[in-house]
Amino acid sequence: MSQEKLRVLIATPFGARQRGGIDRLVDLIVDSIESPPSRDVSAYRLVTRGTGHLSLAPFNFVQAAAKFYIAARRGKVDLLHINVAADGSTYRKATLARFARYLSIPYVVHLHGSRFDKFWPSVGNGVRRALAPLFADSREVIVLGRYWAEFIADHIPGTQNKITILPNATARARFPREPSSDGRIRISFLGELGPRKGTPQLMEALGRLSIRSDWCATIAGSGQVREMRMKAHELSIADRAYIPGWLDASRVDAILCRTDIFVLPSFAENLPMSILEAFAYGTAVVATPVGAVTEVVAHERNGLIVPVGNVDALAKTLGRLIEDEALRTRLGTNAQRDHAERYEIGGYLARLVAIWQRAVPSRPP
Repeated sequence: MSQEKLRVLIATPFGARQRGGIDRLVDLIVDSIESPPSRDVSAYRLVTRGTGHLSLAPFNFVQAAAKFYIAARRGKVDLLHINVAADGSTYRKATLARFARYLSIPYVVHLHGSRFDKFWPSVGNGVRRALAPLFADSREVIVLGRYWAEFIADHIPGTQNKITILPNATARARFPREPSSDGRIRISFLGELGPRKGTPQLMEALGRLSIRSDWCATIAGSGQVREMRMKAHELSIADRAYIPGWLDASRVDAILCRTDIFVLPSFAENLPMSILEAFAYGTAVVATPVGAVTEVVAHERNGLIVPVGNVDALAKTLGRLIEDEALRTRLGTNAQRDHAERYEIGGYLARLVAIWQRAVPSRPP
């Protein structure tokens, strides 16, 4: 008798087509498995937080746990894939992992949180001991870069031999790049507008470029949209800084194919999906050396690195790229080549399925 498909339940915070890097990656994983249908694996979402008000999160989590219990009791799940960020996400997922152990369902942990290296040392020893089995009892711990592999191995006993580095991935560019209709260099930012992503510093840097007339910018994402629009007026760049709020995937692609410089001046990251999406479009990237970013963005080869929070350096770097078309082209070409070789969803999925299969080495037919 032939082996059935491996049935994987993926714990994800908000669900299909929602905001945030975890859900965007899960969308890609599920879509790639379903179209065309994989012969080896089936994947389904388990929404653990939901999109409603934060006060509803506990009820949504209980509902997710109930769905997991029913699926496990009916023999419809072989493996649980737990995506983890930090703070409340870690507590929820530790509870879900404990439930998986009770149900004898193996699981893997996939660490995404940009703040996990701040969160873990901040909790007491007793809390860490209670949370540690989430990682230590998993079949594998997936991290996005060497920085996070070293952090987990150094801080959580019992994980050293089960860590796998699997950088994020995105789809290939959906549209061809479009030249600028008016000759201006187009700068884009995609992410949560606020202090963690460095958007206040980005606005200040753009303000210092206000005497130039050869650029325009799109600052897109959820968060402090109203505050950034007010800042654009204060800096006299509102006529060149378009701040539309959150964009869905199709509108993100429409922005990226019209982008010459992608900038993400974050104070904390794991491995941003937006940088890889910009890579896919052959766009010159400006980023900060946080999390695993420098494991992807090589300074002067496929992007430029600026110090965290340094408005002067950010403004000068943007100005340099605005003026130097050859540099933009070289960085973008190398970035697109790197994406095709290392960060495209097809190769990523093959590695992920191999991890899942290792985690469940034998199943009854």
